[in-house]
Amino acid sequence: MTKRRKSSLLKSQREYDEQIYWNDRYEAKLKRKFSKKDEDDHTDEWYFSYADISDLLKSYLKSFHRQSPVLDIGCGLSNIFDELADNSFSGPFIGTDYSQIVISHCKKMKKPSNFHYLKLDMMQKSKPSLPYQSFGLIIDKATTDGILCNQTNLSKIAHLYEHVSKLLASNGLFILITIKTVDDEQWFEDCLIPSLIRGSEHEHTKFIIHFHRCMTYTDESENGPNVFVIVKYVCKTYSLRSTTKCTKRDLSQLVTVKCY
Repeated sequence: MTKRRKSSLLKSQREYDEQIYWNDRYEAKLKRKFSKKDEDDHTDEWYFSYADISDLLKSYLKSFHRQSPVLDIGCGLSNIFDELADNSFSGPFIGTDYSQIVISHCKKMKKPSNFHYLKLDMMQKSKPSLPYQSFGLIIDKATTDGILCNQTNLSKIAHLYEHVSKLLASNGLFILITIKTVDDEQWFEDCLIPSLIRGSEHEHTKFIIHFHRCMTYTDESENGPNVFVIVKYVCKTYSLRSTTKCTKRDLSQLVTVKCY
């Protein structure tokens, strides 16, 4: 059974949005020494495993996604890359985290040669050291919720979404697993959507956002968090020609939201 954090994350007093919290947490875990408040909360696999959402993703995943680079933002000690590799994803797989302790540990583990780990803070405004428009699959599994346990971090998480928008290849998928919903206007309408659009404003991009509410775990023990499957399409720019001049019509950026 997959270990997981229940959807009470935002009610917690733990400082999930602080880098020092995660450094201390991983250091304690790797030494097998937990503080009293964390002794019941040292999971490696936050929210869903790939097995939990594989049926949902079947209708979205194409051979393109299985053969493209995969990015996990806030990877921690998750085993999702192992699951993806076992399910015919070829990678390469790039895990990023702003905790040097966890990245150093991941690099020391015996992993396939196409597993790579980078210390990277995706909430910085500056361009991350990753190639734009190259990832077929990007995963945020509880990272959004950890950062937004402090609502003043909306501007920081907006930078992350802008980077995701730039890093996704055309037809790429952004899998966002979160307790957030489309009903949270401050986050969904004022942060997520505008950030995606800003990130790809020069690419003539269209996004389709599929929102799946309260997915159930494979063991049916409880309802889990929500799953957003965000598809990016880079549209063509058409030229309309006449005998006197050439005019260009750009396709407008559109966001379509579908709820299930």
